[in-house]
Amino acid sequence: MRFSKRRPALLFHATAVAFAAAVVLGVQSSSASADDDPFSLSSGGFALDEPTWTTAHINEKGFHPFLTGKDTGLVVPYMAPSGWNPNRRGDWIGIYEKDQLDTAHRIDWDYVCPNEPARCMSFGAAIIPAGNNGMVSGKVYTVAYWANGAKESNGRPMARVDYVVPW
Repeated sequence: MRFSKRRPALLFHATAVAFAAAVVLGVQSSSASADDDPFSLSSGGFALDEPTWTTAHINEKGFHPFLTGKDTGLVVPYMAPSGWNPNRRGDWIGIYEKDQLDTAHRIDWDYVCPNEPARCMSFGAAIIPAGNNGMVSGKVYTVAYWANGAKESNGRPMARVDYVVPW
């Protein structure tokens, strides 16, 4: 019985490792369209995998399981070029109303690797707050990865993926 409770976490970790290996080994869709690419590869070897809703306790920037200012949001698996440290580059991920990548339509954001720069790697999963009431059931949102401290006004995302709220 005890093992069965761990099985979803094991499946998540196995999926994350498989995703990371696929991107590192250069597995890409042969199609030229980003819409056909299952890993949403964009430019320069950056990728976002399908985000997952979490009810983990997110308190603004980072995960805090025992604090009272609780929020919910998305866990976003990401991949950057080998050797890239998102923390040292000021990389961040934003959640937006579908295809409207500007601050007026941003739901929320967080740094890709905000808490432990020495442990930050070119692949992993970022926890992005979305507000307990920040996302609407059935609505489509765009999740975007911004590199090197870029902003909506002076750059374009390195990777993006659409997310449909499942409830």
